[in-house]
Amino acid sequence: MNLKFNYFVECFWNAARYIPVTLYMAVLVLIIGFVFGTLIALLRTYRIKGVSLLMDLYIIIFKALPINLTLVAVGLIFATKFNAFAEALGLGVRVNDINMLYIGVFAMSFTCTAQLSENIRGALISIPIAQYEAGYSVGLTYCQTFQRIIFPQLLLVLVPSLTGSIISIMKATSLVILIGVMDILNGALKYANAAYCFFEAYLAAALIYWIFSLLIQWSGGTLERHLGRYRKE
Repeated sequence: MNLKFNYFVECFWNAARYIPVTLYMAVLVLIIGFVFGTLIALLRTYRIKGVSLLMDLYIIIFKALPINLTLVAVGLIFATKFNAFAEALGLGVRVNDINMLYIGVFAMSFTCTAQLSENIRGALISIPIAQYEAGYSVGLTYCQTFQRIIFPQLLLVLVPSLTGSIISIMKATSLVILIGVMDILNGALKYANAAYCFFEAYLAAALIYWIFSLLIQWSGGTLERHLGRYRKE
């Protein structure tokens, strides 16, 4: 298959227009997933009565559901039920007033939270109980022990899996077209639909994703080396 370079360039620039949207969605999903994922991981790791079982169920459900299914389901529920819900609460907003980008972020956050929660829980479990005991032995409280001793070690263990999760989140944003939101991949395909240059469009989008994946991987490696600079070989 011959590559038409002028079509490739056009597809690349059309895809690049949606880089800010893709990064914005990815960052929001990552922040939401990390905050709630950490909370769920703590609840499950320390088996908080009455709540940990519910969190186990949440993880089981959203680890099993494909993210595209979650996006479509949330989009349909929002489109059909939001007006009635807003009216019941006396809100003056309707479906058409809400940017679908935020519905995509909301839907992807369910899967992202489950994924990050498992990564964080694995990092928590990897910290030996003796580390907690060491903190208590010098008079630190639980919160002080976690902040000064456990959390720095947790980050070092978490960074490699977190790097992979960030890359996965960025690639998953290509699915938001299911609810009508444009991103990098579909920006390239938008031009391809008019010029019939689908090979060039996919190649252009792949190049952008590849560049960002390399940057994320490099940043993760740099952070990992920085956090582990005092670790003895």
